[in-house]
Amino acid sequence: MKLDSMRVEGADNGSAVIENASVRLRANANTDWFFAPSGKSRAANVTRLVREIDEQHFALSARVSVDFASAYDAGAIFIECDDNNWAKIAFEFSAARKPTIVSVVTRGTSDDSDGPRHSGAHVWLRAYCDGETVAFHFSEDGKYWNFLRWFTLPGVERRPVRIGLGVQSPTGEGTTAVFSDVQLSVAKISDLRNGQ
Repeated sequence: MKLDSMRVEGADNGSAVIENASVRLRANANTDWFFAPSGKSRAANVTRLVREIDEQHFALSARVSVDFASAYDAGAIFIECDDNNWAKIAFEFSAARKPTIVSVVTRGTSDDSDGPRHSGAHVWLRAYCDGETVAFHFSEDGKYWNFLRWFTLPGVERRPVRIGLGVQSPTGEGTTAVFSDVQLSVAKISDLRNGQ
């Protein structure tokens, strides 16, 4: 996928530098994309690369590394139907200060779930949509994919939807996430749980 065809949003909250086949997203301090279930906070000030997609089924994947320093520093892949309905899969520094695969599904408010810890310096993340539902996967090698979460979002059947890459640093002084091997596929995945 041509990264320079994607639009930068949230440049006031960080920076985006595209270098060859990778992108370096820098988050300023106090940047987050999370609508707390309590209703007490609602943040959407991340720097991100965005594009619209019209195909019914698609998968966006990337190799992600993050300069972890503070809790919830993260680099993420996302799908967004509208301002209130979106989801992201992230390589995130957990509250326990461990690199973790995290997913957030937002339908007005956010449903936040920590997945497994990941000890490597990088991980591949993938968001797949079949036109009616969304599946999140992660991989250690970009070839075999581990199933993380299957869900739907209001409006996910409409086209276009927005997809992209983002970075956040809610509690720290900022962080950098590097996305490489960014791939956009419109091939259908027949079994969401089998690692293809």
